[in-house]
Amino acid sequence: MSVRHRFLPVVVVALVATVSFVGPSAVAGAKTPAKGCHKTHSCKSGGGSGTGTPPLITVQVDPNPLVETGPSLVAAVIQVETSPSFAGDPVEIDSSQLTNSCGGIIGFLSDTTAGLNNVTVTLDDDGNAAVVMNGTECAPGPSLVEADLVEAPYYTATTTLNVAPPNVTTAGVTGYPTTSGIITTGEVETGDTPASGDSDVYGVFYVETDPVYAELPVEISSTQLQDRCLGGYTWTTFQGGTNTSTLDNDGNAVFVFLGSSCGAGPSQVVADVDAGTHPTYMTTFTIVAPTPTI
Repeated sequence: MSVRHRFLPVVVVALVATVSFVGPSAVAGAKTPAKGCHKTHSCKSGGGSGTGTPPLITVQVDPNPLVETGPSLVAAVIQVETSPSFAGDPVEIDSSQLTNSCGGIIGFLSDTTAGLNNVTVTLDDDGNAAVVMNGTECAPGPSLVEADLVEAPYYTATTTLNVAPPNVTTAGVTGYPTTSGIITTGEVETGDTPASGDSDVYGVFYVETDPVYAELPVEISSTQLQDRCLGGYTWTTFQGGTNTSTLDNDGNAVFVFLGSSCGAGPSQVVADVDAGTHPTYMTTFTIVAPTPTI
């Protein structure tokens, strides 16, 4: 059983507001800055020039591309990464194109806040932030996702999320994100202040099985992952459930894991179909310790 912690009120608010939760990143130029510069930074463009020049800010959506489940539902983790010198600064995340594709409403959820159609989060000491994004009744296709530094030098990053309609996919369970900036082994923890969170972990798990099990229950669990999060954890679905959901007509389901004060390392995650021959699927979800990523 999960430990009830500060994620819970935000989850409840998001579900009551009928928020349903939403993959590589591309960097755009900075917005035109106001007079004056941020801290010790000069006011310059947000994009690097020349081979090997690192970006100044990135935004990544995982998984990408993704396949809708159930009621044309999309769910993914968004990671924003920039310089540690911007620690404590606010970043606004939104996607007007995805909002329009999902009937005018998408939801965002983090440890410290929730939002409809956009959300403002706080960068941690490593210059990172993460949220879960979702929407239902979404039209398939590409949608631009944007992250903006609210204060000077107003850097902007964009990426395109590609959404595929519900369809039969390869059986298994997969946890996202699987990459983060230069990190290629898993999800990087974020948060080290009351505003940015507390070594938080955000995971979206897609379970895929034979469509013969459509409309039957599927359960997900991970004792290792749960035990890593000493500040508590929450499993949730977009049908109001926790770690049990109903497979859609294509045999697919999606779960979200939210953890606080989590320890780094790999964890085995198990998904069980509670019907027929009871197929079981396993994957390894890796948490990377807080670190600058670009």
